[in-house]
Amino acid sequence: MVIIFNRKRRFRSLKRLPISLVFALLLMNSIGLAQPNSYTIKGCVTDSKGEFLPGVIISLLKLPAGELLKQDISDEKGNFRFSQIDVGQYLLSGSLLGFIQLKIDTVFIRSSSPFETVTDMKMNQNQLNLKEIVVRNTTQAIEINNNKIVLNVQDNAVSAGASGLDLLRKLPGVAIGQDENLMLNGTNTPNVMIDGKMTYLSGKQLSEMLKTLNSSTISKIELLTSPSAEFDAAGNGGIINIITKKNSEKGYGIDLKSGISNGKYLMISEGISAGLRTEKFNINGSFEYSTPDRYINSSSGNTIQENGTSSIIKRENDASFKVKYYSYRLGADWNISTRQHLGITYNGYLDNFSAIKNSNLVKYTDTEIPYALIKSTNSIIEPYYYDAGNINYKFDIDTLGKNITADAHYISHRNYSNGLMTTSNYDLQGNQKGKDEQLRSKQPGFISILSLKVDAELPFKPVILKAGAKYAKVSNDNKYSFDSLLTNEYKEALSMSNHFLYEEKITAGYISGTKKIHKTNLNAGLRLESTHAKGYTVKQSINNEWIYARLFPSFSIDHEFNDNHKASISASRRIDRPAYADLNPVRWYNDQYFFYSGNPYLKPEMAWLFSLAYNFKRKYVLAASYSRHTDYMSRRVVTESGTNALISQSTNFGKMHRFDITVATPINLFEWWKMQITSGINYTTYPIGQLSGTKQLSKLAGNLLVDQRIRLPRDISMEIGSYWYSGELWGIYKQKSIFYMDAGIKKAFFNDKLDVKFSVSDLLNTHVIVGVSQSNYTDYYFRDKRDTRRINVALHYHIGGKLQRAELREIEEQNRL
Repeated sequence: MVIIFNRKRRFRSLKRLPISLVFALLLMNSIGLAQPNSYTIKGCVTDSKGEFLPGVIISLLKLPAGELLKQDISDEKGNFRFSQIDVGQYLLSGSLLGFIQLKIDTVFIRSSSPFETVTDMKMNQNQLNLKEIVVRNTTQAIEINNNKIVLNVQDNAVSAGASGLDLLRKLPGVAIGQDENLMLNGTNTPNVMIDGKMTYLSGKQLSEMLKTLNSSTISKIELLTSPSAEFDAAGNGGIINIITKKNSEKGYGIDLKSGISNGKYLMISEGISAGLRTEKFNINGSFEYSTPDRYINSSSGNTIQENGTSSIIKRENDASFKVKYYSYRLGADWNISTRQHLGITYNGYLDNFSAIKNSNLVKYTDTEIPYALIKSTNSIIEPYYYDAGNINYKFDIDTLGKNITADAHYISHRNYSNGLMTTSNYDLQGNQKGKDEQLRSKQPGFISILSLKVDAELPFKPVILKAGAKYAKVSNDNKYSFDSLLTNEYKEALSMSNHFLYEEKITAGYISGTKKIHKTNLNAGLRLESTHAKGYTVKQSINNEWIYARLFPSFSIDHEFNDNHKASISASRRIDRPAYADLNPVRWYNDQYFFYSGNPYLKPEMAWLFSLAYNFKRKYVLAASYSRHTDYMSRRVVTESGTNALISQSTNFGKMHRFDITVATPINLFEWWKMQITSGINYTTYPIGQLSGTKQLSKLAGNLLVDQRIRLPRDISMEIGSYWYSGELWGIYKQKSIFYMDAGIKKAFFNDKLDVKFSVSDLLNTHVIVGVSQSNYTDYYFRDKRDTRRINVALHYHIGGKLQRAELREIEEQNRL
């Protein structure tokens, strides 16, 4: 395609075209001019009966020297593929335990050959050894490969009844802070993907979503320590990618899931998913209902100044959370032609959340003599509604892998929060002093996200190119009010009520290239993101505006020295934008002396990530990373002027540095008893504010994860997991060490159609989170004990053919809801 402009008038009309359309025209023009300059060898492996053979190791060797060029493993349908092949003669070799090795040395690629050469392979079973062969899954619990840490959970016996949040606790570098905020490598706002698509939730919303994600739907969890330019630049600790189970067989399928957990409360989980896949269509849907109720018992305390004297506050808190969670999903994929694919999905959930928080607060003199008792009860009803629609289109330009994809998302998130906090004052004899004080709150919040993006993948012989563009718009509207009960009538607390409005627009574009030189893979990319955001707090007329553009380069090198030694190194620049709730100055009360609030003055946090990984004998792994952050965001506690109440909120701390080293070592004690030890150390340093100047916090920490898998008679598998984390830094807090154990057994029935898992989480009931403030603004401390010890039973039954779920497509902005 060639476009010629003869007149200024035509040029002016082109300027009126949307940028995305101009981008697509230019891209199509360059693709049309480019000619394929490499060849592809592909095929399918079957057994003597014509059944597909997955897991076959396919080797491609260049003749006559016999040099090994590439290796592939056949997928669940027996397919394999080698791209970017030059003219010449090749040998294909197929190897699979229990089958006779197959070699085909008559594969010729000539200049007159078609660009795709199909060579199918049929392998015969080794009859001599067939009765002695037992193929077992040898997947390690934790693997590290190409700057990616992988937690395999699909066959994990201890995952029965576990949620996505429970599983993330077992990933190196992941920590759970106060109020179950997720932390990754010391950062407070990790990005979480599902099947490679961003969820973009954060804080409480992220934790709640992960709790409702059942482990039975998860295959593995990946930690991308240094993401490339094709990913959104958000995520300063890396990106967590949760990969769900999926199959690609044609036909129909129905999966039934049921689970029960018993701890402080009895919790149930029920689900059904069904799908129909043909040559042209894939239709699927699911519905799940769960009650992830939970309980927290905690204690905390700090010193306050009242009437010129010091008083000590000590609290005993308990909170009961009752949740009814409904999630639903419907998706359809249509293969319009051999080169065009269209997909439409809708997914949503209703989180019917309620909580009762009780606080018994005792005031002491500075000599620790008690003199007052305050009891508070905070009742909260907080339903969340979430609806997301996606339409996606893919065009395969040719059979060499060139394609263009386009995605459009619209997301609506609504939160209707109502609370009532009742406070009563007592003397030490238990006699009430005065009337109850009541504070009523209404905090409805509405967030909408619109996102449009286009991506192109262009594999050429010298380099594989990827490019794309994205536009996203976010709006947040939260008008909240507080009413105090005065003389038997509620009056609005004008100083606490407000209206927060936020709007954000992000425009992004990227280009990246991958090139292989012998046994070395090189990848380099550059991403540009331009942000225009405005936050407006109505009553105080606080009008904050952020306008900035940033470049985010990335680079990685992977080199395979030989079969025993492989190494990779990478670097990338990242950004953490504040979560929407962290900008909103609305209050969430625990009692009259402690509440959470947003900070409208937060600035984005920038970071550089560097990582190194070394793999020995494809089993033993060493990974190291270093990150350098500016305007580091984390939690602080300050005292509100005039009330002595503590405010917990996110703030910018300055420069933060973090070093991590992780080692994974598998140990086979016996043929039936395998163990994996994953250990790590990290060093974190950053400044925090003090009454006079700043203080540099520094902390060396370690962790040890031991996974034992034992094969018992009658095909019963048993697993025991032990987890230890030393004290770490979290904002102004130094958290104390944590240790806990999980155990479980698993067995399959009815030709593997029914899986039964039984497990006990936190077997010794030792999972406790303790934190102490390191800032002399306050001496606040806390101790949280959740109902983590639970007995879990999970059943999964499959009927019919295997299911194929439509590709889940989510976007970056959701992670900051």
